[in-house]
Amino acid sequence: MKKTIRLSQLAANLGLKFEGKDTEFDGLGLCNRKSPCKSLLSYVVNDRYITNIKENEAISCLVLSESLRNSYSEENIGRDISYIVSEKPEICFYSIHEDLCKSGELYECYDFEPVIGEDCHIAKTAVIEKGVVIGNYVTIGHNTVVRSGSVIDDNTTIGCNSTIGSEGFQIITDGNSSPLHITHVGRCHICSNVYIGDNTCVCNSLFGGETYIGEGAKIDNLVHIAHNLYVGRGAVITAHVITCGSSVIDDGAWIAPNSSILNKVKIGKGAKVGLGSVVTRDVDPYTTVYGSPAKTHEKQ
Repeated sequence: MKKTIRLSQLAANLGLKFEGKDTEFDGLGLCNRKSPCKSLLSYVVNDRYITNIKENEAISCLVLSESLRNSYSEENIGRDISYIVSEKPEICFYSIHEDLCKSGELYECYDFEPVIGEDCHIAKTAVIEKGVVIGNYVTIGHNTVVRSGSVIDDNTTIGCNSTIGSEGFQIITDGNSSPLHITHVGRCHICSNVYIGDNTCVCNSLFGGETYIGEGAKIDNLVHIAHNLYVGRGAVITAHVITCGSSVIDDGAWIAPNSSILNKVKIGKGAKVGLGSVVTRDVDPYTTVYGSPAKTHEKQ
C-alpha cells in the first residue's frame, strides 16, 4: 500500500505552521512536472505558475511566501488548497523532502532481495543491489551496478562499467550557503529489448515515478541519461550524448554523438538531432535539427 502523511504530522516534525485543511498527501513534486501522485505537496517562488496549479488538480498543498499568498488564493486557482508560508519556499520544500527521506514516513524503501528472472547472464563482478527486479534473458556486463529500485525487463543487454538507477543531480542554493544536493527517491525502468552500452549512466527519478527507457531503445557507450528522462520506443541515443532532467526523447528519435539536450526539452517522434548539437528548444516530430543552438534544417 502506498504511504501517505498528514500535513499536521509533517508540520509538527519540522516546527512549521500551515493554513487550511489538514490534507493527506502521497508525494512531493514540482508544480510544472507530471507526477503519479494523487495528492501532492509542491512550492512556488513567483506568480508564473498559477496556470500550472490550476491544471494540476493533484496539488493539495503549496509552500509559498507571504507575498504570494493572494496570488495563489482559492479565488485565483479555482479550488481550496492548504498552505505552508515560508520566506524561503524552495529551501523549506526541499527541507521537508530531506526530512521525509530520513524518516521513511512517506517514500517507498526498496529493501527486498533482488528478483532475477530465468536464463540471465550477469557478470560475477556486477553489483545488483536490494530492491532490484530483473526479467528473463537479461545480460549485464562486468562492473555494472544496478541500484536499488531499478526495474529491467526481458531481453535487455547492459554493457560493462555502467550504472542503472544512479543518484540524479538536483542542486539548490539560497545564495548564502554552499549548494545543496537533493536526495533522489524515485526509480529507473528499463523496458524489454533495450541495449545499453559501456560506461553509461541512467539516473533514477527525483520524487515519485521513474526514469523510463522504452521498449527497443538503443543507447550507446558513454551516455548520460538524467533524472526523470523519458525515452520512447525504438529511440537511438549515440555516444557522448548528455541529457538534462525531465527531457523527452520520443519514439524512433535519433540523437547523434556529442549532442546535449536541455532540461524539459522534447525531441519529437522520429526526429533527428545532428552531430554535436545543443538542443535548447522542443524539436517537432520528423524534423532534422543540428547546430549550437540546434535549428531546423529539413523535414524528413
